[in-house]
Amino acid sequence: MKKLSKKQKLIILVSIILIAIIIGIAVSVNVIKVNIANDKYNTANNNSSSGNLLPEYIKEGITLGGVAGTLVDLDTSDATARAEDIIAGKVAYARGERIVGTMGATSETESYVGNYADIDDDGTVDGIIFADLAIGGSGEYGNNGYGIYAIPKENNLKSYYIKNESYTDDSFKKTGKVIAPVEGTSGNDRFYIMALEDINSGKSYSWYDAASGQLDDTVAYNVNDFGEGKANTQYVNGKWKDSLWGEQNHGSGEDMWLVIQDEIAKGWFVPSKSEWAAFGAAFGIIDGNYSSFGLGNVYWSSSKYNTDDAYLADFITSTIYKYSVTHLHYIRLATTF
Repeated sequence: MKKLSKKQKLIILVSIILIAIIIGIAVSVNVIKVNIANDKYNTANNNSSSGNLLPEYIKEGITLGGVAGTLVDLDTSDATARAEDIIAGKVAYARGERIVGTMGATSETESYVGNYADIDDDGTVDGIIFADLAIGGSGEYGNNGYGIYAIPKENNLKSYYIKNESYTDDSFKKTGKVIAPVEGTSGNDRFYIMALEDINSGKSYSWYDAASGQLDDTVAYNVNDFGEGKANTQYVNGKWKDSLWGEQNHGSGEDMWLVIQDEIAKGWFVPSKSEWAAFGAAFGIIDGNYSSFGLGNVYWSSSKYNTDDAYLADFITSTIYKYSVTHLHYIRLATTF
């Protein structure tokens, strides 16, 4: 066999190298295509795409697959913001770090009873705080034995922040902070709040006129039923809606359940007797000052005393007492957040 000349050997070597280069380029192009399809280049700013390589996903000054990048790598090394400079729960980035704000965060060792609540952080004050489950507490409103209450102390509570340091409500006539939940927070509701206005101010309602003589699930006068208002409300409202204790609006007035359907659907409820007691005690409400808080004289609770009577908050006598469900009294609702 004729030996190859040096020139021929060189041509073959060059050809092999060129073939290798071409194969390498083909493989690289294929890898890029696969990575694009799998979003490997589409993760900037935590965004993803449907497989299309977009300029905003590629750093400025770099071109991939014919697409010129526009993503600006912002230098935050001169940032001075600290966690305490950012509203609690909000997230910012500075000096290459993720910072979760702590500004205005509430303390779990301080009671916020007497302050106001913006329960959905929409800028509207919804009520006033009368019980704080981070602190708990117990006591009695009035001196007839009906007004005992015990507020439990709970753990795993939601996070909150102080949205406004000084707010005065036109109805309640008291100045306090405004507390709002931290966005995206999880955990148990911490606060019980009372609405700042009555349902249909100035108008009174029967508890459930036709139900007289049929009430069940009663609670003794000296039993603490703090925390039962929502369950009570849902139970009796079910009876009323299905007319299980008699026809609706049977007497001379209207039953209170008629006018609170929308509020119940939003999570509001008629306070239990012990919840009313905690409210009355928290603000020292008596005959001489209830009107200055924008309150009427007597309010229905959702607690049942016997088959005929339900409990009520009587601010004329500064007590929790009971009355026939056929009588007419005011309605004010509570909720938690």
